[in-house]
Amino acid sequence: MEGKLLIMRMTPHLMVKIGLGGLGLLLVIFSVLAAPAREYIDIRAPLTKKYTIAVPQPQPLGGPDTAARLGSEVTSQANFCLKNSGWFTVLDPGTYDAQAPSGLTPDTARLHYFTQIGCHLLITSGFQIEGPQLRLEMRLYDPGSGQMLLGKRYRGPTDTARQMVTQFIEAVIFHLTGQRGGVPRGQIAFINARKDHKELYTLDLHNNKTEQLTRLRTITLTPAWSSDGQEIIFCSYRRGFPALYAVRVATKAVRRLKSNGTLNITPAWGPGNLIAATLNKDGNQEIYLLNPQGVIKERLTTGPTIDLSPSFSPDGRQIAFVSNRGGTPQIYVMSTQGGQPRRLTFSGAYNVSPAWSPKGDQIAYAGRQGGQFQIFTIPVQGGSSKQLTQEGSSESPTWSPDGNFIACSSTRGGQTAIYLVNVTRGSMTRLTTMSGQQTQPAWSPK
Repeated sequence: MEGKLLIMRMTPHLMVKIGLGGLGLLLVIFSVLAAPAREYIDIRAPLTKKYTIAVPQPQPLGGPDTAARLGSEVTSQANFCLKNSGWFTVLDPGTYDAQAPSGLTPDTARLHYFTQIGCHLLITSGFQIEGPQLRLEMRLYDPGSGQMLLGKRYRGPTDTARQMVTQFIEAVIFHLTGQRGGVPRGQIAFINARKDHKELYTLDLHNNKTEQLTRLRTITLTPAWSSDGQEIIFCSYRRGFPALYAVRVATKAVRRLKSNGTLNITPAWGPGNLIAATLNKDGNQEIYLLNPQGVIKERLTTGPTIDLSPSFSPDGRQIAFVSNRGGTPQIYVMSTQGGQPRRLTFSGAYNVSPAWSPKGDQIAYAGRQGGQFQIFTIPVQGGSSKQLTQEGSSESPTWSPDGNFIACSSTRGGQTAIYLVNVTRGSMTRLTTMSGQQTQPAWSPK
C-alpha cells in the first residue's frame, strides 16, 4: 500500500510524516538551509571526477546499550548507496577510524583533519533504540567551511534502519546535485555461470543480498521480469532444447510455458501480460506475441532473416529488436500491431541487446568495437548514439525504473560481473563480487 504524505510547516522546522509499506516513519528535518553559495557538485563535470566522502560509525545517543550490528548496518548501507550512486568515492573507514568525530557535531580540529586527507564531504550519524523503535539522526558537513549542509532525524521500527539511511543519501544527492532518485532501488535478476551450468539469481539493492532462484543444473538464459514483479521468465535447456519457463520470485516455484517449435528464446514481458519471444515454429527465427502460458497470440516479424531480443516500449505499443535483415545485426523498431520495421542503428557493424528506457525516449544497446562490446544509448527516433562504457567488454544493458541507471555485465575488473552505470555521469560501480561469471542482468519494474 502506498504511503501517505503529510506536511506540517513549523518555524523553524519542517516535519514530514511518511507511511512506507504500512510502517510509520517519522522524519524531522531539523535544519533546512538555503542552497549554498557555491555549487558542490557540477553535474556537467568530467565523467571521471568523483567527490570524496567519509561516513564514520554512528554514535550512540544515550539510553540502553545498543547493538554494534546496528551501527555497522547504518554505515554499510550508507557506503553502498553512496558508491552505487556514481557521484562519490567513499573513504575506507580504516584510514580515519582514529580521527572519527565524537558525536554528531565534529569540532573544528576534526573537520580540519578530514580536509587534510582530501575529504570533500562528511556524514555523521547517531542512533538510539527506544523499545521497538529506532531514532536515527544524520548530518552532512562540508569539512572545508565547517558548515552543516543538511540534517535529518528519523524515527521508526528498528528493521527500517536501511530504509532510513537510503532516504538520507537520496536527500544528500538531491541537495548537492538537484537530481532526484540518486540511489538505485529494486532488484536485479542475473545469470551466474559456474562449472557446467548457469542458474538464475537476484540481487536486492535494498540490502545488497543475493538469492538463488533456480537449481535446474542446466543452462539458464535471458531473464525478464513480469510487469508486476512477481515472476521472472527465462530460457532453459532443462529438457535438452531451449524452452521458456517462469519462476515465482516469492516461492521459487518454476513453471514451464507451452513450447512452440524446438527453439524458444529471448523472452520479454510487456504491459498487459504480453510476452514477446523468438520462436522457430514456422522454420525461421521470428518474434511472436504470447500470453503468460506461452500460447501464441500473434506473429510480428516475417522473412528469411533472424529476429530476436525484443524489448517493449513503456506503453507496450512498440518493440525494439535485433535483426540481420540488413546484413549485420542491428537494432530495429516496430509496432506491436505489426507493420514494417524501422532500422534504428547505423553506426557500428554489430549491435545487439536493445533495452527501452522507462521514459520511452532512449534505447540502450551493446555495440561491438574492436572485438569488445560497449554500452550505448540512442534516441528512439534515431540520430547519434552516446557511448557510456569504455573499459573491458560490457553487454546486456537494463534500465533502472527511474531511468537514472543502467545495469550491465562487464569484464572491466577481469571477472565478468554485474556493474552499475550512472547514465548522467557515465561512472561505473561493481555490484556483484560472488564466484562465477555474472551476466544478463534484468532490473525489476519496481
